[in-house]
Amino acid sequence: MVILIFILGYLFITLENLFSLNKVIPAILMATTCWSFIMLFNLPVYEFDQHLIIKKDPKYLLLLHLGKASEIVFFLIGAMSIISVIEKYSGFEALRELFYTNTKRRFLWIISLVSFLLSAIIDNLTATIVLISLLRKTVSNYKERLYYLGSVVISANAGGVWSPIGDITTTMLWISNKVTTIHLLKKILVPSILCMFISTLIASFMPVFNGTFQVKKNKLSKDNLNRGFFMLKVGLFLMLLVPIFKTITGVPPYMGMMFSLGIILCIVKKYKSESILSIDDIFKKLDFSSILFFLGILLSVSSLESLGKLYSLSHWINETVYTWKITTFIFGLISSIIDNVPLVAATIAMFSSYPIDHDLWHFIAYVSGTGGSIFLIGSAAGVAAMGMEKIDFFWYLKKISWIALIGYISGFVYLLIYPFFSL
Repeated sequence: MVILIFILGYLFITLENLFSLNKVIPAILMATTCWSFIMLFNLPVYEFDQHLIIKKDPKYLLLLHLGKASEIVFFLIGAMSIISVIEKYSGFEALRELFYTNTKRRFLWIISLVSFLLSAIIDNLTATIVLISLLRKTVSNYKERLYYLGSVVISANAGGVWSPIGDITTTMLWISNKVTTIHLLKKILVPSILCMFISTLIASFMPVFNGTFQVKKNKLSKDNLNRGFFMLKVGLFLMLLVPIFKTITGVPPYMGMMFSLGIILCIVKKYKSESILSIDDIFKKLDFSSILFFLGILLSVSSLESLGKLYSLSHWINETVYTWKITTFIFGLISSIIDNVPLVAATIAMFSSYPIDHDLWHFIAYVSGTGGSIFLIGSAAGVAAMGMEKIDFFWYLKKISWIALIGYISGFVYLLIYPFFSL
């Protein structure tokens, strides 16, 4: 029954546009219903610790998984709050100063590089939303803007996979102690660059990027522009400080993010007299629907993990598929269709026996992020672009999907041949 509830909930999440139902609703209903069934019918649940399978009390396991999910939730709250501060002080608006160019093709490379680098720091979803807002003020022609947005989605998803704070799925792997920052950079940076570079290179030969281009001048005053750049630099530095803070002190990532949030809130107090925003305003702007969605998904997956269903599924996959590398490639293609958050959450539970920094986790980090670019609905960045700019699914499929697929495969091939370079 729990499996049926999960499948129905997952179906409603995947087809949220068809049902006109915000995905947070099925996510939280799915989580509460799954655990309610476990406790109501006293179903046997287990804790899987490496090769040990220990029967546990459902209340204990629910509390344990709630604690694990809360690490990600509070990490997101801290990151969203810092981004809210940067946005309110026109930090992202100041980015338009980097966009000045005289050709469409050069502008394409600039926007791709900015989205690639920005997503590694503030996550790919936020980077996409920021760049959509900036492109609206920069590219007046709607049809041309769509092509730029296609490149933004691919580059933002590629940029998010090599940073522990760049994509929610990579963050999940990092917080779950499946990857470390140094090894993630070492293994994933080059394939993610290849994915972005080759995709942008192919797109640059499209006729729409021929000709000259004139960027509209920024309307911010000099004082506001300087303050925006200052807050942008401080905010990005504090977010980059999080993995460093974890490495030095050993505290969980959400503690480092909360430390960075505390620092930037101290800086905000300096500008309080200017009435730009108060600390209360920052928290009012948080996207709590996304936070509750992640909580619902993680608790739903944990119910299947506790019942041993994911453990059994992992054994079946290992016995059926020739190698886990094929499994990860298939997972990447699946993530282009369905939400990669529950997919990665399930993968973490299914393959928990694999040690930290095993190549499996690096492959999963890459495919779950970049694979989501193949179809517009496969990533949070794509869904955001679809909603904000009314991008047609079939237009993206015809014009952009093949470019994203080539980029995805190019990075994956590098991951396959990487061991030969390290010999």
